[in-house]
Amino acid sequence: MNPLTVAICVVACFICYNIINVAVKLLKLGLLSGYAPKSEEPRSLPFVGAAYLAFGNTEVILKKILEVGKTYPPSFQTSWGSFSIFATVIPEQFKVLLLSSKTMDKNEFYDFGRPWVGDGLITAPESIWKLHRKLIQPSFNHMILKSYVNTFSAQSIIMVKKLERHLDGPEFEVDKYLSRCTLDVVCETTMGIKLEAQKNDSCDYAEAVENVLSAMVKRALSPWLYPDFIFYRTQIGKDQQKNIQFLHEFADNIIRKKKKEIRQRTRQREPADNEQDTDSLSTHFETLIDNLIKLSDDNEILTDKAVREQVETMITAGSDTTTLTGSFLMMMLASYPDVQEKVYQELTGIFEGDGGYDDTGELQITPEAMSSMIYMERVIKETMRLFPVVPIIFRKVTDDLVLDQFTLLRGSSVALSIIGAHRSEKYWTDPLKFDPDRFLPERFAEQQPFSYLPFSGGSRSCIGSKYAMMFLKTLTATILWRYVIRQDNVTPVKDLRMKMEFLLRPVIPIAVRIERRTRKHDFA
Repeated sequence: MNPLTVAICVVACFICYNIINVAVKLLKLGLLSGYAPKSEEPRSLPFVGAAYLAFGNTEVILKKILEVGKTYPPSFQTSWGSFSIFATVIPEQFKVLLLSSKTMDKNEFYDFGRPWVGDGLITAPESIWKLHRKLIQPSFNHMILKSYVNTFSAQSIIMVKKLERHLDGPEFEVDKYLSRCTLDVVCETTMGIKLEAQKNDSCDYAEAVENVLSAMVKRALSPWLYPDFIFYRTQIGKDQQKNIQFLHEFADNIIRKKKKEIRQRTRQREPADNEQDTDSLSTHFETLIDNLIKLSDDNEILTDKAVREQVETMITAGSDTTTLTGSFLMMMLASYPDVQEKVYQELTGIFEGDGGYDDTGELQITPEAMSSMIYMERVIKETMRLFPVVPIIFRKVTDDLVLDQFTLLRGSSVALSIIGAHRSEKYWTDPLKFDPDRFLPERFAEQQPFSYLPFSGGSRSCIGSKYAMMFLKTLTATILWRYVIRQDNVTPVKDLRMKMEFLLRPVIPIAVRIERRTRKHDFA
């Protein structure tokens, strides 16, 4: 039998298997759930279920997702190809689903990231995630986060100096600069290496990360590429394997070097002098990989492979999501000059009075200064409300769960439309209006619980939420201290074209222009 015939037979068997699998699941759904679809809900077609809603590009897909709760009921149960899925935009149901022990696992959609990050915190099954989260959590405590501030500031200054070339020029795309800056920050704070992606026109590591993420999106949007047998025989699959191998080898080399450094520091330490030892530890820059390696040496629970998976997860989650949020934030500041001016006035109140800048005019940002950036924090939060970079959260049901009038079957999935709740008129007054004062303490206290989830919720919420807020504050302050951000044609939020490729992205890259901020300081 020739190879072509074999391939055709394999594909035919795969299609038949999925048809039978879907039919069985639909039968179970009808017999066990006691649920009869209403006419106004998405029509479920044989074999594909409601997956036809995703036909089209990623912009169309997002528009249809946003119709849930408007054209369709705010929650409903359907099928998506071979998956049974319960979709909801109701915060009360978010609370149950995010807190229940029966919906702690991620669903099959996250498997596309496993070839790269394995059992990192995002993709790991509950049994592994629970242990690793407990071990990793101390690496994000307040003292360690404070030690990262100098890195946040130094890399932000490099970026604003790179932007100088666009001063008083036409609009330029901001994501290219933000992505390199963010990658430098994440790599330095997680792995303790200076990647210098901002300084180099070409960065193999940055390009490999971008290529892997791009391949993951292409595969997710191409059901015929789901089987490994097919995917890894395509050029996309082969290129992804090469890029992932490069990234793994890069991280493995760092782990080996770090282990050697830690052993050397341990030998040089004088255990008898406890006070001196404590001082030495307090001045050493502790990165995530330092702490994970110590854990792997102390309890042998974290293997080198596990350390690598957690570090690469942080790089993936930290760099792309923060870049996108930063881009949306720049767009909002440019779109609302009064808001931008109010943020700047807050900064002058913080730094002008106590000389919080050096001779060249660069801000000397400290954790204490960050805690005073109260209005800026509201601006960042409102940006994340309108543009949650993770617009939908998927979970897997590991045991039958009764939720209101629905019975969610073991093995089915749930889809929580975070962006749907964030933009719902039921939970937010004039939801498409950009209003940072929604997050005034007295106003937000009246907000429906679980109606705002930019970092997810429950015990599997984002471990890096404080890290991200600190970096975004540092980056924004550094930019606004030097520049006024403008946009030639401001587009209302309701008319902005967005798409969903795992993460929320603008269809047209965000572009702004910059002018030098008029102040008494002469910047170098």
